[in-house]
Amino acid sequence: MPEPCPRCGGDMHPANVKTAIWREERVFVVEDIPAQVCASCMEQFYDEETTDALRRLTEETFTSAEPVREIVVPVYSLEGRIHRREFAEDEVPVDY
Repeated sequence: MPEPCPRCGGDMHPANVKTAIWREERVFVVEDIPAQVCASCMEQFYDEETTDALRRLTEETFTSAEPVREIVVPVYSLEGRIHRREFAEDEVPVDY
């Protein structure tokens, strides 16, 4: 029986995931990360050994590992693309 997600209570399942980690103006992608993933909220949880391996890799600024491949990452901006909505006096804006 799957364990419940600590965040939302949904069912957790094992999966290999990837994540992006920013260091100043550089982004590093780490893949093949063993995780428990919630089927409902998609939150990812790592065990202690995985968390420790990720911490060591980032603390060493990725100098201790050889990349398995490189990718080109396009960068987009939302500058000038956000259209703010005007609210009527009786409307209450909700900020999530």
